[in-house]
Formats: sequence, C-alpha cells, structure tokens
Amino acid sequence: MARKRLLRRPNSRPGRYVALLRIEGEIVDGRSQRPPLKPPFALPFLLNERAGDLSVVQAARQVLKDKRAAALVVYIDSGGGSATASEAMTAALKKVAAKKPLVVAMGPVAASGGYYVATPARWMVAQPGTITGSIGVLHGKFVNAGLLGKLLFSRETISRGKRAMLLSSERPFSEEERELIWRQIRRTYDLFLDRVAASRHLTCEAVDAVGGGRVWTGRQALERGLVDELGGVDQALEKARHLAGLSHRAPLREVRPGKRSLPPSPTSSLALAQYVIEGWRQFNEAGTLCLCPLIVDDLSNDL
Repeated sequence: MARKRLLRRPNSRPGRYVALLRIEGEIVDGRSQRPPLKPPFALPFLLNERAGDLSVVQAARQVLKDKRAAALVVYIDSGGGSATASEAMTAALKKVAAKKPLVVAMGPVAASGGYYVATPARWMVAQPGTITGSIGVLHGKFVNAGLLGKLLFSRETISRGKRAMLLSSERPFSEEERELIWRQIRRTYDLFLDRVAASRHLTCEAVDAVGGGRVWTGRQALERGLVDELGGVDQALEKARHLAGLSHRAPLREVRPGKRSLPPSPTSSLALAQYVIEGWRQFNEAGTLCLCPLIVDDLSNDL
C-alpha cells in the first residue's frame, strides 16, 4: 500500500524583525489624523498632522504582543502637544521597553512632548539639525468671544459648577484660575523632569538646567547628554538590531494601528475647515501642553 505523502507548505511568515512606529505631527488625545488637503503653511493643532494617543497606544500593544517583533524603533517628528496624550504614549512605550529594546530616531523635530515620548528609549538618535529639547510646559486657550461678536454671531452658554467654564473660549482666565493652572503646570513640569532624569541617568537639577523650555539642535543635545548618537533611522535600526541580537539583515517593518480618523469629503475646502475647527477644539480641551513654540517646516528627513 502506497503511503500518502503530506506536502508541507513553506512557512511564509517572516522571521524576527524590528518594528517601526511613527509619531508625527501634534500630539493629541484620540485618533491620529491628517489634513484632507495639503495646507499652505504649518500651524500647530489647526493645520498640521496629528498623532493621537489612542493610535500610538494601539500600535505599541501590537508590538508588545507580536513575538516576532524583537525590537522597536520609534520615529518622532513632533513638536509635542497635549501633556496627557504625551503621558499616555510614554506609558505604553515604557511597557514595550520593559520587554524589548526600544530605540528612538528623531526627525526634523522631536521637542517638548516629542521629547517626552522619547524618554522610554534605551538609545536616542538625533540628526545634527534636529530641533529637540524644549523641556517645558504651557497652558492656554483660544478666546474667540470678540471675533464672534464682530462676525455678528451670538452664543448662549449654560454652565454648572465653579470650574465649568475653565476651558471655555468665551472668556479669559480669572486670577484664581490662573493660580490653579500655574500649580498644574508646575506638577506637569516636575513629572517631565522626572521622566527625563530617569531616562538620561541625570539628576532633576541637571535636567532643569537644560530644560525650562530651552531648545537645542541635535548636536547641542548630544553635548548636553539629551541624546546618545547623531544619525538617522539607519543608525537607529542598526542599534536596535544589535540590542536585540539580530543579524544586520533583519528587516524593518512599520506597525500601523489601523485607519486614521479622517474628515468627510477629503477633497473639499469644507473638509479643511472641519479639520481646523477640530484642531481648535482639541487645543482648547487639551489643557496643559508640552508644546515647542517653534514652527519648523520644509526640513528634509531620511524616512
């Protein structure tokens, strides 16, 4: 009796690899978004791309669960944004870093919240001209009551509770609210210092000396101990391979958390207006911000 021979299909699943996660644009609460039309100029929150904490956390969890993902390279091109979203991303990346080597590759900008989310990394690579640092915190909101009045719009607001109007765009902060916000800023800044000090093996006093919102180039950051190496994604990939014990041929695979949240009618000017309005809302509701005050545009990167 002839034996039947079972033919095994070749294993098409890739072997161990280095995962790539992108954090690009303003850091916001919620899902990542891209403007429906290419804006004529950069404007934080309103016209720029947005990196949502939900999307980044989801991608980080995918990397953590995938046994074939031996290491993670996080590419950052962000001037920061929401402090709470930055902390959520950082917490998720810390969980990955506890299990797998995590290396950060900084693009044109990795400042304020963009630097905050880099702190879980075992190794940080910056380009010589990268805008980084900006270790600081701010809090603000748009006040549009005068603008609406000039446009002949009227609005009625019903509120309940002493702090219900704290983030309202209808009026500026009161003196009591300013004092409350200042205490919140101080707490967030102290947490920022703690995160950087633990990451860079420095004291909080040493971090404060280069912090306070000061902005550095990648080369200056290297001199001050804020990054480990000058280079780009290629150098970060090689470091990740080395830390994970992979061969120099191990591939780099991008992790995508799913579809980005996009406004309807992506080709219309109405969609762009909706995108701007959503950015306005996110800025007002973000509260405390880790946001670099500089706007950097038209800088090339290597990815």
